[in-house]
Amino acid sequence: MTDFPRPKNYPYKNVFYFDGEIALIKGNYKNSEHDSIGMRWMVGESALGYPTTYGNPMWMVVPENLASFILEGIFSDLEHLRENIKDFQEFMDALELVRERIK
Repeated sequence: MTDFPRPKNYPYKNVFYFDGEIALIKGNYKNSEHDSIGMRWMVGESALGYPTTYGNPMWMVVPENLASFILEGIFSDLEHLRENIKDFQEFMDALELVRERIK
């Protein structure tokens, strides 16, 4: 079982994608006006993964255009990547979120 960080400044419901190395969330970073996609590498130079801040594991906010490429890429290859989707509804909500924002 992998322990995903739960920083107070980036609350989220569930990790919706995890392939053993990369994890994705949909959360609200620093009480922003809207949710964003967060990403982190669970493996890295230390047991904490990447990114970290002051020795604490954190999530990186993914810019919307890049988040769109990532989520659309996963969606386009569902046959092979579905096993990595841990919360399908949260994944679809995240995909809808980025699709609406980059119109």
